[in-house]
Amino acid sequence: MSRRSADPGARARLVEAGPGARLSSPSRRHPDTHAADPAAEVVTGPVRTCVGCRTTGPRSVLLRVVAATTDAGDPAVVVDVRRALPGRGAWLHPDPHCLELAERRRAFPRALRLAGPLDTSAVRAHLGVA
Repeated sequence: MSRRSADPGARARLVEAGPGARLSSPSRRHPDTHAADPAAEVVTGPVRTCVGCRTTGPRSVLLRVVAATTDAGDPAVVVDVRRALPGRGAWLHPDPHCLELAERRRAFPRALRLAGPLDTSAVRAHLGVA
């Protein structure tokens, strides 16, 4: 006798987002407990994580930012509008709050694997933040 749940299609679900995320196991006694919620939004396509708020979302909703150099040779973060610039990218919600969180947590250098502070003025200008 195998120890599988009564519902062969039951899978573990992500209980919460963020660093403390954990997977719930399907209930063996009550297989309906983890049934799909018809009101829940079904996301199709690639999913990315915002470096500011650390929540996931569809790629079409997030801004891709990449590392570039300014005319003076200093490292900076620029918005990749067409999502086609070469190099490692990071994803950010188009929300000033997420930008502030990413700057406060120093998430851009970590996500782009660069040392030192990065100029985010191009991202601020794109979002319309002074």
